[in-house]
Amino acid sequence: MHKGFVLTAATLMIMLLSLQAGADCKEKLAELDLRMASPQIDSNQRNAMQMFRDQAARMCDQGNDATAMQTLGILEMMLPPSQEQQQQAAAAREADEKTKSRLNDQFLEGVWCSMTGEERAQLVFSANGSYRPCFPSSGTGGYGQCVTERSTAEWLAGYDFDKSLDPNRIELGSRQHPGSMVYLRGECASHGR
Repeated sequence: MHKGFVLTAATLMIMLLSLQAGADCKEKLAELDLRMASPQIDSNQRNAMQMFRDQAARMCDQGNDATAMQTLGILEMMLPPSQEQQQQAAAAREADEKTKSRLNDQFLEGVWCSMTGEERAQLVFSANGSYRPCFPSSGTGGYGQCVTERSTAEWLAGYDFDKSLDPNRIELGSRQHPGSMVYLRGECASHGR
């Protein structure tokens, strides 16, 4: 009796899990169907996406939910971001921009030394919104090889966020490229570089 109960309970559990997986698969199909109706998608794109969608639907119907969900994941990457994803991305960009808000011309004014990896550069920022990168020079010694002035705003636009809260440190990062660029206030000689 005990063995029969265990087998019945196990069978019931498998059936419930299967029903849940099937429901998840159907919910995902319905969600992606709505997103595929977007006017942002042209007919050629929609036709290609429809093939993935139909293949996933067949897999759902056959109970092959794991593979169906993988196929739906591929389809989801082909679709333009959902409104929720767009809102999340906008909120992340806004939060990132706030981390860089301290990096105004007055804060940056002066000399900053690159501390990242083997890169040897000294950045000299002006209060007028420009900076000059300077590199080591064997002829003049120190960081005497400077290039023409560049826009500080354009330089900062290349990074998504500043991870540092230290008034003498900048740690700039990008969501697309892992790692950080670290700069310390002052000439590189004072930092052993």
